[in-house]
Amino acid sequence: MAEQKVAIVTGAARPWGIGFSVAHGLAQSGLDVAIADLREDWGVESAKKIASETGRRAIFVQTDVTSRASVNAGVSKVAKELGRIDALANVAGIIIMEPLEKMTDEGFDRQINVNLRGTALMCQAVIPHMRAAGGGRIVNIASGAAYQPLLQQCVYAATKAGVVALSRVLARELTRDKIVVTVVAPGATATAMGKEGAPEPQDHERLIRHMPWGRILEPSEIAGVVVYALTNPSHILTGQVLHCYGGAYMV
Repeated sequence: MAEQKVAIVTGAARPWGIGFSVAHGLAQSGLDVAIADLREDWGVESAKKIASETGRRAIFVQTDVTSRASVNAGVSKVAKELGRIDALANVAGIIIMEPLEKMTDEGFDRQINVNLRGTALMCQAVIPHMRAAGGGRIVNIASGAAYQPLLQQCVYAATKAGVVALSRVLARELTRDKIVVTVVAPGATATAMGKEGAPEPQDHERLIRHMPWGRILEPSEIAGVVVYALTNPSHILTGQVLHCYGGAYMV
């Protein structure tokens, strides 16, 4: 009998975010899940909610993706408590909306450390566990900003373009380990990225004007693509970017 598969999802504590929807979707697909996030209050409650609604094991592991020590400790805890690691979704990310000429050192460092370094550190930490499991799946979240020149997103776009490049090289490096690496690049989505609280309707009014279907995307729609990539048994998606823009722009 095959062992129960286990996934880690970073940035999954907030119940209105893409990360939570990914974790919930993976649990619905039969995987046990670990929520890796800084926010313990939201993370504990989100894990309880996923476990009660899906019947799968779901745990919260407090993790600072910018810290190698925190990442390594968190991944080790997941492997110890859930038995193995088969899938990773790197969803944690931040955006600071500023023109380049106004960006502070703190703004530079925070976006680079969370979006790019955090993604790399998490991938580094899970590779030995996936190799031991005979293979695995990694999905790294990029953004449409990596492909379209969106105002006040210069540094953010650069970090997400870095995620794409990192993922493509990593996909090639890990082929012999049967680890598939895929990128999902979302467009405008109804999250509260950049805010501490839940999203409000006025947060999205500007974005809706650019959406041909008259609405922005829901986190569950992006999550559906991520879950598909993490559970597809084929290697066909390795090194690929799955663009999820709802027709706002086409690549």
